[in-house]
Amino acid sequence: MNDPSTSKASDAYLATATATLVAKRWALAISIALFGGFCALVPFARVPMPRIEAFIPIYDSTFALNNLLTAGGLAVGFRRSRLWAVLVLAGGYLFTSLIALLHMGTFPGLFSSTGLLGAGPQTSAWLDAFRHGAFPLFVIWYVLLKPRETASGQSQTDMRAHVRLTAVGAIAGVSFLALLATAGQQFLPQIVNDDSYTTTMIAVSVPVLLLGFIALAVLGARRQHSALDLWMMVVLCAWVFDVTLSTVINAGRFDIGFYSGRLYGMFAASVVPIVLIVEAARLYGRLDEARAIEEERNAELARSREELAQAQRLEAIGQLTGGVAHDFNNLLTVVIGNLELIARSGGDAAKIERLAQSAMKAARRGEHLVRQLLTYARRQINHPQTVNLNQLITNVENLMHRVIGEQIEVVSLLSPVLAPVEIDPAQFEAAILNLVINSRDAMAGGGRITIETRNVTVNQQRAANDPEITPGPYVMIAVSDSGTGMSQAVLSRAFDPFFTTKEAGKGSGLGLSQVYGFAKTAGGHVMIYSELGIGTTVKLYLPQSSDRPILLKSSVDTASLPSASGRGTILVVEDDEDVLAVTAESLTELGYRVVTAVNAAQALEILRGDQPIDLLFSDVIIPGGTNGAQLAVTARHVRPNLKVLLTSGYTAAALSLEHGLADNLNVVGKPYQRDELAKKLRLAIGG
Repeated sequence: MNDPSTSKASDAYLATATATLVAKRWALAISIALFGGFCALVPFARVPMPRIEAFIPIYDSTFALNNLLTAGGLAVGFRRSRLWAVLVLAGGYLFTSLIALLHMGTFPGLFSSTGLLGAGPQTSAWLDAFRHGAFPLFVIWYVLLKPRETASGQSQTDMRAHVRLTAVGAIAGVSFLALLATAGQQFLPQIVNDDSYTTTMIAVSVPVLLLGFIALAVLGARRQHSALDLWMMVVLCAWVFDVTLSTVINAGRFDIGFYSGRLYGMFAASVVPIVLIVEAARLYGRLDEARAIEEERNAELARSREELAQAQRLEAIGQLTGGVAHDFNNLLTVVIGNLELIARSGGDAAKIERLAQSAMKAARRGEHLVRQLLTYARRQINHPQTVNLNQLITNVENLMHRVIGEQIEVVSLLSPVLAPVEIDPAQFEAAILNLVINSRDAMAGGGRITIETRNVTVNQQRAANDPEITPGPYVMIAVSDSGTGMSQAVLSRAFDPFFTTKEAGKGSGLGLSQVYGFAKTAGGHVMIYSELGIGTTVKLYLPQSSDRPILLKSSVDTASLPSASGRGTILVVEDDEDVLAVTAESLTELGYRVVTAVNAAQALEILRGDQPIDLLFSDVIIPGGTNGAQLAVTARHVRPNLKVLLTSGYTAAALSLEHGLADNLNVVGKPYQRDELAKKLRLAIGG
């Protein structure tokens, strides 16, 4: 019955919500209707009516239930508003509910001739008088207590204890009055004779009626009324009409005044429960509105986050493009400059050798930069093997010492029971070297690098806190240093490509990006812990493998293979004319006969001819709608004994995802060196 359009969102409960104009109009209209009904019933109050035996149990049980529900609702309201006055009012409703049940049990002729619990002929009448007189006292207590308090700071546990204490107090008060009306009834004057009231009833009822008027006056005298105050005034109006009709102006029980007074009492007991229900519906409506607003805000926040993520992606792409262009321009400057100098060298062999070595060095730096980019993008050549990481770390220890120098100590804490993992060994070694080099650069004056391995298990709770990692068993590799550490601003950008705190020319900014890309390609995760002045720890989490680790063979076996004196005919398929020309010339210098094709159709036409071909050497990505692997399958249908070697700038995950190829292809990566290509060819032809 409150107007939701005018009530404040901060109004937490009826006892604190200011009564609205709409609610006041409703209360006034109801009070006028109650008064009109009262005036119409006054002339007929003494008219006798038949005794309806079921009326008392129906009335008292319903009356008690309504008051009990109101007491519960007000107790909940006390926990919301934390106002002791609300708890006092809840105690008054509980008291009234309990005494109504006692009135029903002790009413003469209902369950026994004099009533239960040792009741006498006056017991139920006195209990009814106590009920009518006590409730206004609780309302007066409520009114006097409310202005003197603010919201209590009690904890929820303390508040539950006070609610229980109030219930105990109400039960104790009812028990005392019940004992007085039963065992002590000889001390009370006679107020009823059979079903008729004595003159003493008037002397008892008038003070009770005055208490109702006093409570109504005290409540109405308040300057500002809450919603609960307003409806309690309606309750008291009905309560006064109940007392007047049922005990003051009527003749006794079961006349029109008695029945109509009880109906007014029932209405008084029903007002607050109805208001609480309406208030609950209003709160649910406000909750629905709040949830709708929250959902709209969440959607707007999601859109904002997506726009921010898109802006960050564009910024990262721009940074990546700028970084790549800058580094490659530098490298191309070196390559082009040296080649121009070679062209004008006039046949000076020593000068040509020096310039060629300089150009080759720049080209190798470009190759390394491309591999870092592919690793960051997780499109690098990937040759996963099940290995023991302790062995790999041991294999690169000598190289690490050469890279970091003698002034930095390296401590290895390797778990003796380390589980195997399935990774590309070369990429892991590159990641470890990148981490060690970063640690070296952070300790200009010397220090200690600690490399630790151990088996760990990521549980559901940890995975819930970090959505980038899935629960399960992992092998953890930690590289720690005692360097300068990183600030939070630097730490937040540590994995960004081309982001570096080193001087210009001292680093590409792709070291940690390569580590991140390697970890993600392996199905793992990487985390950084750093504090300024203390140091940095980078932890790699790689999934454990159930396969048996292999013993990595030394590269001496393949290195011992001769790279010259190749024999046989090779069909080279490459759509880039410059690459095709340099590859054909290199293979010719190695002693092979070379046949070339620029697409799959031309290659198949050659294979269907009579020219002998020993090996098909094809780029994986070629024009014409057929990739190198598909060409190899078709070529072997034409020539079943044909050997195949493929080449690509990236394979594995990239080729598997984008072209549906197997990740175990025999592939030589671009750019390939002459000696590396020669060894791969001899192995392929020999196999």
